[in-house]
Amino acid sequence: MKLSALDYLLCIHCMKPFVLLDGYATAPDSQEVITGKLHCNSCNRDYDVRGGVPRLVDESKSHQTDIETGQSFATAWKTFPRMDERYRQQFFDWISPVDPEFFRDKLVLECGCGKGRHAKIVSECGAKMIFAVDIGDAVEVAYQNTGHLPNVHIIQADIENMPFAPIFDMAFSLGVLHHMNSPVSGFLAMSKKLNDQGTICAWVYGRENNRWLIRFVNPARVAITSKLSPPLLKILAGLMALPVYLWAHLVAAPWTRMQEKMPALPSLFYQRYMTYIARFDFNEIHHIVYDHLSAPVANYVARHYFEDWFSEANLPNPVIRWHNQNSWTGISSHNPQILSDMHKRMEKLLATDAKAAALPSQSSRQ
Repeated sequence: MKLSALDYLLCIHCMKPFVLLDGYATAPDSQEVITGKLHCNSCNRDYDVRGGVPRLVDESKSHQTDIETGQSFATAWKTFPRMDERYRQQFFDWISPVDPEFFRDKLVLECGCGKGRHAKIVSECGAKMIFAVDIGDAVEVAYQNTGHLPNVHIIQADIENMPFAPIFDMAFSLGVLHHMNSPVSGFLAMSKKLNDQGTICAWVYGRENNRWLIRFVNPARVAITSKLSPPLLKILAGLMALPVYLWAHLVAAPWTRMQEKMPALPSLFYQRYMTYIARFDFNEIHHIVYDHLSAPVANYVARHYFEDWFSEANLPNPVIRWHNQNSWTGISSHNPQILSDMHKRMEKLLATDAKAAALPSQSSRQ
């Protein structure tokens, strides 16, 4: 924990500042606090700093399902801790039309940080600071991957009980809210940490085009795979990942390239998504499958319901984008100019996509 975090962290019970008690230990040649205690003088509560991370989860305030889900994903991130350079493009695909420049000099909140891959990217984009929170021990992997970065703070906290005032210029959550017991409660809690000019972005599983997952994969996940031991689940996920990897690389991606030359060709099952993940190697696809099979909870969110979240948060007229025809990205802002700019960017992206679909591919013109 960096000492500068004390200027921002608040007690999750009374929203008052902490003091760092004497006797804390720092890393060699560093002001990074590795072990210690944060004390709230207002309500006389103590919270540990352990492994460089403030541990600000009180299980009595959190839903048990969210605690269990956090621990399940912590195991997943510890099983697949690798950082990959391809995450940068994936990140900006998820949050489009937000671009790298948007983060410059902003105070940013990430809700559900996993192994820290997005915090690292935001840090490299010149954010003033990013506070990345996760309810489970995934924070230990995130700290290992990003704790050395001067503008990254890793905090163990529940999204519904975060230790911050409404101070953030930008808050985002990618692939996390739909795993909460109440996704909309998580979104609303996140929105309450924005300042009066703040911007919010969320990416969630869509209900549209995912009926097969809801009907077949979900029941098996709930009844069987989420209850398997991690070693056994890793083996099962590897066996299932192999045909996914082969289909993505040997069928979906080549078929998509053929469609660019012959638009009359029919689309294949789940083609857009399978083509997208063909950019990744087997290790990452193994992780994707493991992720789907391990989660105790997975909610698939319909567009109209997703839009309602923004209305409930008093964040009107969001930019809603269908990502890979199986998930939703939503963006809104309390700043009218930022929101207007996001809508204009989205219109340009849609116009570019429509134009590309109407023209022969570059390769076919050469």
